[in-house]
Amino acid sequence: MSGRRIIVALTLVVFGASAVGFSAGRPSRPRPVGYVATQGEVRVDRHPAPSGTAVFAGDVITTGAGSVAEVSFFSGAAATLSENGEFSIAPAAAVPSVRLARGTMALRNAGREPAEVGVGGAIVIMRGEAGFPAIGRIAFGGRTARIWADRGHVEIHHRGTSRLVSPGKSYRFEAGMPQAAGQTAGKVTNAIPQETVQHPGQTAQLPLNVNDSVVWEDTVRTLGTGRVRIALTDGSVLNVGARSTMRIVKHDAQSQQTEIEMQLGKLRGQVVKLARPGASFQVRTPTAVIGVVGTIFLVDVLQDVTRVMCLEGALNVRNINPNIPGERTLRPGEQTSVQAGQAPGPVTSTTSPQVAEELNLTNAGEVPSPDLVKFGEFPQPGAITPPAAPAAGVQVGATAMNAASAAGSGLSAVVAGVGISRAADARDEGAQAAAAAATAVAANESATDAATGAANAATGLTNGIQTVLEQISPGGGECVCL
Repeated sequence: MSGRRIIVALTLVVFGASAVGFSAGRPSRPRPVGYVATQGEVRVDRHPAPSGTAVFAGDVITTGAGSVAEVSFFSGAAATLSENGEFSIAPAAAVPSVRLARGTMALRNAGREPAEVGVGGAIVIMRGEAGFPAIGRIAFGGRTARIWADRGHVEIHHRGTSRLVSPGKSYRFEAGMPQAAGQTAGKVTNAIPQETVQHPGQTAQLPLNVNDSVVWEDTVRTLGTGRVRIALTDGSVLNVGARSTMRIVKHDAQSQQTEIEMQLGKLRGQVVKLARPGASFQVRTPTAVIGVVGTIFLVDVLQDVTRVMCLEGALNVRNINPNIPGERTLRPGEQTSVQAGQAPGPVTSTTSPQVAEELNLTNAGEVPSPDLVKFGEFPQPGAITPPAAPAAGVQVGATAMNAASAAGSGLSAVVAGVGISRAADARDEGAQAAAAAATAVAANESATDAATGAANAATGLTNGIQTVLEQISPGGGECVCL
């Protein structure tokens, strides 16, 4: 497999034992979250993937014509992707979480934790009930999404509302966000090279230069020591630090509705006053949701933790998982952190050296404005070297899987230790792409019918891989539009 070596080691352990970790005192390395079973042309991060390939947080799985892929998570969930589809595994998510960019998928969750699917600006949450797994299907054609509930608890969070989908019924909604792709969100005013932009519905990463416009659903990446400053159309400003990935989900200056996905790295925001009814400026990371009341804030996104600082105004911070209670409100000079699967940590005070360093690390060559200078001295842009990129090397994870006995005599323990060694150059590039969730593909009005047809076809495609999906009804049931 180009760019990947697969090392499979079979190890005998006691049923139910925990996965073997690394030696104490050493930084933890990425561990696989599951493995993929494949039929036909299936790729993981653009590389051909035979059955048994380990998958990691941030990986992107794509299928070709007549192909199917099933990702079995060690948590007990399984996501099956039909032909010509694409989804990404969320980085550092507290629960099994994928983002469907196009096509049709079926999700079965037999684990104790809920499983999530992001699609077209909505979040679908599935959990089993009374010891039975939750089963559902999702189709997305770039503009219209439809969710079928076949068994268990299926819940949709969309545009500030949540709805339960009863078994045997389906819901269809206009995605809203992708259909606005192409609408201008702002432009680049300062940059320290090198930056790229990935436009919605495209896979190419194009150079991003000063005076270039950015649009809804654009994904901006800074490479090496690159940094970029983007002025939004409402007057707000976003500064993206080195080795960072940010997606502008939407920015509507008229309604003052803004949603930013900060997938990796550093972000500084200076937000104009939100005066309109229903105005919202929200930053989402793999572990946190940050509601910006105003006006200056700093966010640092690592693999499994998000650090948030408030310089002016106020911030409301909670875990990305809506099932995890707890919210912190930050005032000027306060900070908190949000780890995967946990409520925000205690609020502590920032220090002047901390703030000055973070401001410098997000400076893109601009002359600091007076409202920033008061927080500390600014050396010449680039004087502070960004943190070094993570060292590449052998990444080894060990975990245990349970499989149902074919004879129906119970569960047998099957333990597979899976390791992946990635070359340094591929890993450096992968560190940027690992946290990037693929954006939805623009589609025409016929996508609704195509998505519905694809959903029914998914049932047949998945039978060969996951026999439990035979219980999925192809008709879907009554459809109620959101």
